[in-house]
Amino acid sequence: MRSKLFKQILVLSIPLLFKYLFFLVFVDWGVFDKNDLIEDVIFFILIAVLIHTEFFQKSIFKHLLIFAYIFYVVLETTSYLAVSSTFSSSYMYLLLESGNEELKEFALGYLSFPIICVFLTYTILFFVLRKRKWILDFKYSNAIGALCLIVITGFLKFSGFIESNAYHNAVRGTYGYYDLQKNMKFAPKVEEREVEIKANNEVLVLVLGESTDRNHMQIYDYSRNTNPLLSTKKDELYIYDNVISTDVFTLKAVPKILTSLNNESQAKGLVDIIQVFKAAGYSTYWLSNQRPISFHDNAISKIASGSTMFKFYNHLIDRDTKVLDQEILPDYEAILSKPGKKLIVLRLIGTHFDYDNRYPDAFEKFKSVDASKKEKLIDEYDNAILYNDFIVNEIISKLKSKNTKSALIYLSDHGENIYNDGTDFFGRSEEILTKNMFDIPFLLWTSDSFDKPVDFQFEKYRAFTSQFTYESIGHVFGVVHKDMKVQNSLFSSFYIPKKRIIVGGKDYDSLFKVNKKDD
Repeated sequence: MRSKLFKQILVLSIPLLFKYLFFLVFVDWGVFDKNDLIEDVIFFILIAVLIHTEFFQKSIFKHLLIFAYIFYVVLETTSYLAVSSTFSSSYMYLLLESGNEELKEFALGYLSFPIICVFLTYTILFFVLRKRKWILDFKYSNAIGALCLIVITGFLKFSGFIESNAYHNAVRGTYGYYDLQKNMKFAPKVEEREVEIKANNEVLVLVLGESTDRNHMQIYDYSRNTNPLLSTKKDELYIYDNVISTDVFTLKAVPKILTSLNNESQAKGLVDIIQVFKAAGYSTYWLSNQRPISFHDNAISKIASGSTMFKFYNHLIDRDTKVLDQEILPDYEAILSKPGKKLIVLRLIGTHFDYDNRYPDAFEKFKSVDASKKEKLIDEYDNAILYNDFIVNEIISKLKSKNTKSALIYLSDHGENIYNDGTDFFGRSEEILTKNMFDIPFLLWTSDSFDKPVDFQFEKYRAFTSQFTYESIGHVFGVVHKDMKVQNSLFSSFYIPKKRIIVGGKDYDSLFKVNKKDD
């Protein structure tokens, strides 16, 4: 009987053994976390006990358990093959944040021969295991199974090994995603008396980029000519060379740019820049080339919906159509021609993956001969940067042509990892942090007639995080909410440097050994 039980357990372990076989062939063992191995063994023990209980002898429950087991191994295996890390809560967060088109692009981007092999192998294993009979011959099996579930889950939790469990991270990521949106409470309507107008400026354009790493931009000394147009405007631009995002995901980063939310504040009673400018008598406009994830629930869409006029370009089209950022330009120009003072927020798709869908054929300048997969991806990303250069330049030029007292701020929500720092993946992860995920461009353009604040100061290398952009906007434009602090403004001589805390409470400057040039 023992030999039969041993054989059954050996058969059941095949999916787990295949996981490590795939690792042996396709994964650099230097990135493997030994805690994942311990957690796998403990999780497997739980599956082995449960499948031999009376409850899971019923066909439907047996099939569900086997599916859960196989799906778990697939998640863990493909995660390591794609991004050299176990499946984490941040990946679940990313899946929930992404729309259908983005998910399709990510899937195709990470699809490879090893991952196809994984899916084929585990599909076969699922059908093999679900047909097998798992003999039951011990008393009180359901009670023992329930006790085992409680004990093992408790042990994983209190030992910390649960941090490597894909299902735990899926639940935690889902909870964190919806908890963030639920707890972001905006203040009631901002009253006129709460806002002080310190300058008679007319137009502010705030351009929000996407997934743009400044280290791939020529104006930040990148070796390739990715900014031929903005380079001609360098004398007109204030180019900040030491600005970072605190987060690697849009839904975490953008609310900190647009509202009073930051690492030090509470996510309740928030005031956003749209409310502030409306209270000051400005017309507000929002043009977005990104699809709202869920218009009524998403925090960014809540901010957008407060605008006088808002428009999304990416949700009324066929899912396979790629809308380029140039689509916003006609509406943007029309808004500029409207009379009155105004705030215009332009949200670009920027250099978001799938990179080769972010630019037209005419901008395919970088195309290496006999390029590897990595080189091809870098070429595509640089082409997307090149097209983004064209878009931002057009936005500035159209604003400049109006001869108003105006300013433009351009920054990205976060950066992007393109096989940087010795990593073997592209995109972003909260588990494997690289400097490029946080390094973002930050540009200020002002017209000749623009009224700068008396304490305006340009420090190119000022250490700054984008979470204080909201207060910087109010300060430089002269539309100041009563709770804004000038010492948080990038543009003020009264700016007080702060520790730049990023994901997981880490200090950016210490983690990446950044040398401070100025401040």
